[in-house]
Amino acid sequence: MRNEHKVLRGLSYISVIFAPILFPILVWIFTPQGSVTRDTAKHALWLHIIPTLLSIFIFMIIGGVGFFTNSINATSAVSLILLLVAMVVDIGMVVYNIYTGIKIITS
Repeated sequence: MRNEHKVLRGLSYISVIFAPILFPILVWIFTPQGSVTRDTAKHALWLHIIPTLLSIFIFMIIGGVGFFTNSINATSAVSLILLLVAMVVDIGMVVYNIYTGIKIITS
């Protein structure tokens, strides 16, 4: 595999640091159909979208709990737990993306 393709594949994952969703979309759009680079960019795109969707979902739950319970104690407890879950998942996804990108580039 050519080095340009390895770099594009690796940067699709590492772009979680500098252009999380934009870079994999651009690589996915501008690479030819059926190429490994295109499939890798699509996979990296999903790995960038999942934490975003999870965070939106968690904020909706926190808002719902605050709206329906009208209790600061319940809202605070749910918020703390869910935000810790989101933080662990987000950090885990960033570390996984960086690890995978470096592994692809150095292989």
